[in-house]
Amino acid sequence: MKITSHVFCVFLVALISGCATTTMHTYHAGGKKTICDGKRNNIGYVAILPEVAWRDDQKEPEKRKLMALEEIERSFQKIPCGSVLAPGGIRKLSNWSSKSESDLLTDFSKEGVDTIILIRIEELTPRLYVTFSLPFLWGGSTEADFHIRALSVKSGTVLSDMRVKRFTGGPFNIRPAEWARMELNAALEDIIGNME
Repeated sequence: MKITSHVFCVFLVALISGCATTTMHTYHAGGKKTICDGKRNNIGYVAILPEVAWRDDQKEPEKRKLMALEEIERSFQKIPCGSVLAPGGIRKLSNWSSKSESDLLTDFSKEGVDTIILIRIEELTPRLYVTFSLPFLWGGSTEADFHIRALSVKSGTVLSDMRVKRFTGGPFNIRPAEWARMELNAALEDIIGNME
């Protein structure tokens, strides 16, 4: 019994003392590196078009859709260089990428929207790894991986286009799926930028 309690104590100490680091990779394809890029940048009425593209074996896809939409709404309510009020707004999750870019621009131009931002969430999940070498090691992380593309409705200009991958974790970490929402929120706030 004493051995079991000692092993449990070591396990508990390792969980508590595990170091977590945050890493964010941005794969910039075009436009600016942040959507709000400077004090004079005003992108007008903004329509946010969220979608998901999960892998085939994605666990709890409905739960992750809800998390993604909540964090997208939370992040873009504070956009400093535009407005998500009507005629813009945060739209329902849909398969926006299946429509041609010219059709999207035409449709949203008729609505009076100035900028559309397509966000495709591809990963919103925890990860766990274990090595059975000496010493025995485990680790985990939470991850948000998405593609974001902002377009001017009037000109069709690409304002920003990038893939973003942000994760936090490390050795002796076990992180619940719910913490992936923090990764998405923090990554979106970095990409939105500020007016300073």
